[in-house]
Amino acid sequence: MRRSLTHLRNRPSLSSALVVALVSGAAAALWFRPSTALLTGWDLGVTVYILMASVVMSRATVTSMRRRARLLDPGKWGVLTGAVLASLVALAAIAVELVSAKGSPHEGLSAGLAAATVLLSWGFLHVFFAQHYAHDYWLNGGPQGESPGERPLDFPGNGSPDYLEFLYFSFTIGMTAQVSDVTTRSAGMRRLVLMHGALSFLFNTAVLALGINLAAGLVG
Repeated sequence: MRRSLTHLRNRPSLSSALVVALVSGAAAALWFRPSTALLTGWDLGVTVYILMASVVMSRATVTSMRRRARLLDPGKWGVLTGAVLASLVALAAIAVELVSAKGSPHEGLSAGLAAATVLLSWGFLHVFFAQHYAHDYWLNGGPQGESPGERPLDFPGNGSPDYLEFLYFSFTIGMTAQVSDVTTRSAGMRRLVLMHGALSFLFNTAVLALGINLAAGLVG
C-alpha cells in the first residue's frame, strides 16, 4: 500500500485525476445509474489528467525528462497496466450505458456521454503511452553520450526528442497503426508498440461502432 501511494505521489497528474474521478463518480452515483456515474467520473478524471499532463509536457526540458524518467521508473508497468484496464472498463461501461438507456427519454444524453467517453479515452490512451515511450527512451539509451543505435527509438534528425516527438509517435500509432518514420530498435519497445496498436484498434472500432449506432438512431 505504501509503495502504491508513493507511485501515485510521484505522479501528480494521475493522482489528481484519480481523486477527481472518484469524487465526481461518487457524487454522480447519488442521482444516476452506476454506468452513468462511472462514465461521468471517468470523463472528468481523464480530462484533468490530459490537461495537467499537457502542462507538464509543454514545460519539460531534456534534463527534466531524464529526471522524471528515473523518478517514475519504479512501478511504471503496474501504472500502465492499471491505466489500460481502466480504459477497457470504460469501454464496457459505454456498452452498458447505451443498452440501459435504449428507449428512455435520456437516450440522447447517454449517447452524448458515450461519445465523449470514447474520444476522451482515446486521447488519454495516446497521451499516456507518449509519456511511457519518452521515459523508456531516456532510461534506455537516451542519456547523453550514448550512440543513437543504442536507443529504443530513433527519431530522424533529432537526437534529443521532446515530448512533442513522442506525442507524434504515439498518435501516429493510434491513427494509422504504424510507426511512420520513427524506427523502433529494441524488442521491448516493439512489444509495447504492439500492445498500443492492439488497444488503438479496439478504441478505433468503438468510435466506428458508436458512429454507426448514432447514425442508425437518427435514421430510425
